[in-house]
Amino acid sequence: MNAEENQHIKQLLATDASVAQQQKALSWLADYCEESYILNLPPSTAALAALKTFSKKATTDALLKRRAATVVKQYKLR
Repeated sequence: MNAEENQHIKQLLATDASVAQQQKALSWLADYCEESYILNLPPSTAALAALKTFSKKATTDALLKRRAATVVKQYKLR
């Protein structure tokens, strides 16, 4: 895990983060998973775990929750 990935995970899971900040972090993590897929690398387990946790939070924007769940489903190891 690199520092940038760690920063975006913290921003995504922060309780005081705004919807815009969470959206930016979610977008970055989705792109990160896509790049790993394109390069035929295994996805980051930390990123996928954070996205899964985020998709189950009750106090989160519903659209962002669905997007996070979609990314997890798309890039999880089969």
